[in-house]
Amino acid sequence: MKGICIGLIFGVPVGAVGALTIRRTITHGTFAGLASGIGCSTADLLYAFISVFGLTLFSNFMLKYQSIISLVGGVIVIMMGVSIILKKQVIVKENAKTSQIISFFASSFVIAITNPATIITFILAFSIFDIGSITSNVQCFGLCLGIFIGTCIWWGLIIAMIRLFRKRITDNVFVRLNYILAGIIIMLGAGVAIRVLC
Repeated sequence: MKGICIGLIFGVPVGAVGALTIRRTITHGTFAGLASGIGCSTADLLYAFISVFGLTLFSNFMLKYQSIISLVGGVIVIMMGVSIILKKQVIVKENAKTSQIISFFASSFVIAITNPATIITFILAFSIFDIGSITSNVQCFGLCLGIFIGTCIWWGLIIAMIRLFRKRITDNVFVRLNYILAGIIIMLGAGVAIRVLC
């Protein structure tokens, strides 16, 4: 239950993955959106394992090269935003193929995993929820699973809301929404890059 609470509080779907998930749900359906969201949740799960089990070698590497990793992630995010703008701005509602679903999962995972600051976020969350009382490996696995479930609940809620309005989205609305989401993605990526460079 603590893990689910942490996932719900600290796993709110914001940022580039959130914008991509919304767009992919509109254009390619529920499974495309879920694949995008679960890709991010899987990255959170990995970072949760690192934080809970104290995998210091990996966490030290990620934090040591945090600037480089974050810069790479920022550039990837900017490129995704630009590619959305350059694509033909006409809504095409079609169910994603298996290869596309795998691609959506992988791209969301890469964006999320290139944010090493997530480790610090989990350490903060663990201190708030007094995770120090959890000692056994079974409890630790349960905590990480709970975090994964909590973040997935958020994605499920977001995708369910998008599905309610998906059929009502016209070409004009989609074009505007596309530019807004692409703008958000580019600004987030640029923000990460600028923060690293400065």
